[in-house]
Amino acid sequence: MDLQQLRSFAAVARHRHFTHAATELHIGQPAVSQHVRRLEAELGVRLLSRTTRSVAVTEAGRLLLERVERALGELDAGVAELAELRGLVRGRLTIGAMQWLEPYDLPAALASFHQLHPGIDIRVVEEVAESMLGGVLADELDVAFVPIDEGIPPGLSSERLFEDELVLVVSAEHRLAGRAHVGVAALRDEPFVFLREGTGLRRALERAARAAGFEPKASFETNELARVLALVARGLGVSAVSRAVVEAAADPVVAIPLRPALRRRVGLVWRSGRHRTPAANAFLAHVLGESAAQPAGVAQMRARRG
Repeated sequence: MDLQQLRSFAAVARHRHFTHAATELHIGQPAVSQHVRRLEAELGVRLLSRTTRSVAVTEAGRLLLERVERALGELDAGVAELAELRGLVRGRLTIGAMQWLEPYDLPAALASFHQLHPGIDIRVVEEVAESMLGGVLADELDVAFVPIDEGIPPGLSSERLFEDELVLVVSAEHRLAGRAHVGVAALRDEPFVFLREGTGLRRALERAARAAGFEPKASFETNELARVLALVARGLGVSAVSRAVVEAAADPVVAIPLRPALRRRVGLVWRSGRHRTPAANAFLAHVLGESAAQPAGVAQMRARRG
């Protein structure tokens, strides 16, 4: 008695048909018939009753089938668990991340994950939010850290990690530098320094400007957040960035609260409704487990689509 004989018998018993069983098992129908005959010969009982038009399971066959299916189920589950383990030992993980994630500490999360799964190779890709969402949908990225204020496309799920305040940044010599706060409408005639199209930061500021009744003028555009602050510090325009960015800025800029306040939600996004790699599942569990342990307000809301 061997495993292939048991699989062939169980498949014929389920389908009541040798050809259909052979199709399921991806082997020829004569091989299935031979497996069943050999099993019956070894056990000394008839398991299947065959006619030219039908196949029926005998009483002995029913007794054996229940145990065979249970045993095969356990075996298949064990094989699947080993595959999961192998994926965690030698897996790959591709993560999309916006340029500035503070107060979320991505390097710390990657370090603690690496301690748990040192065999997983990790690649971090910095791209604009639109591209990263598309990358997750296309299975080019396993997960992405992106702004989620505008919602996420169907087929994706998300978990909010934090919410931060965006503040106006101007040079020390700018006419608004001494203000306690500034209304977005007061920026109508100001030149803006923007990150490139498709970034969450730029889209948040453009939405606020349009809500105030104007289209912001992009005088300078760059790929680097540090360069945005450098250009603002030299009086070449204004912009809006996370307050945490200003606190860590190398260039001298003045941060001014906006009215109405401009806030941004940032979350982890992943593909829903389809198989993910063991490495991706492990990273999701790691990050979501850590966020659930954070103080109230850091990660309490889940938004799921698809």
